Amino acid sequence: MVSGRRGEKRQEQQAFALKGTMPAITMLCLKTADVSAVERQLADHISQMPHFFLHLPILLDLAELGDEPVDLGALAGLLRKHNLVPIAVRNPTDAQRERAVAAGLGVLRTPLTRSSRQAAPAEGSTPTPGPVAVGPAPDRGAPGATAAERGAAGPARRQREATPAPDAAGEPPPAGLTVRQPVRSGQVIYVPHGDLVVLSPVSSGAELIANDNIHVYAPLRGRAMAGAHNNADASIFCMSLEAEFVSIAGRYLMADEIPDEHRGKPARISVQNDGLVVTRL
Repeated sequence: MVSGRRGEKRQEQQAFALKGTMPAITMLCLKTADVSAVERQLADHISQMPHFFLHLPILLDLAELGDEPVDLGALAGLLRKHNLVPIAVRNPTDAQRERAVAAGLGVLRTPLTRSSRQAAPAEGSTPTPGPVAVGPAPDRGAPGATAAERGAAGPARRQREATPAPDAAGEPPPAGLTVRQPVRSGQVIYVPHGDLVVLSPVSSGAELIANDNIHVYAPLRGRAMAGAHNNADASIFCMSLEAEFVSIAGRYLMADEIPDEHRGKPARISVQNDGLVVTRL
């Protein structure tokens, strides 16, 4: 009888378990402390794919701000105003860390966190325009381990950049991107110009975003968003339709809205009569 009561007490004490995990989270990389400028551009992005951004968890990366002060309370407020969910900051200085805590945000502790006196980028340096492919850091642990369980590998990173402008010579940015490696959970591949072609499987929790068509010559299990800048002529093609979410120019289908006869089969998703239709390839 005594041992039975002890067993019951032990079970009652186990109200939860803590596990190291890092699901796919959108990382908002701040390039300015001007909250009104952030809101203007954010509203424009959300208007293109409102259902995708609904209740999306947001991680704020402060690396590019240096020591510049930013009103994280106001920033968190505007994110919530747009139905986003700010959860934490990454790469803060000591002062920014205090503001984040005061705003009710967490502080992500990773090996990538910079010191408060990180050197500024070299003067005159500019990013190379072109497609953006962002995902988790290279694996340093056992296969299948989550990013947090790998520790030094860092968290899965997701990032969206503004469409790159042509360079000073007036040359257009490179068009299209071909991905030959598997796209893993937590990765985002964004192509602002041209088609995105993927030759390997796209895992659940991964995202593909392109202004034009998306071609997946393998199973598509994650999310795919073609026609990102309201290009209703775009299509999504895949060899095995197992997607969590597909969208073209703001029209979308959730996983449970994809007809059963097309699940796991080669398919094309396109816009017809202001809605999405799925046809067999």
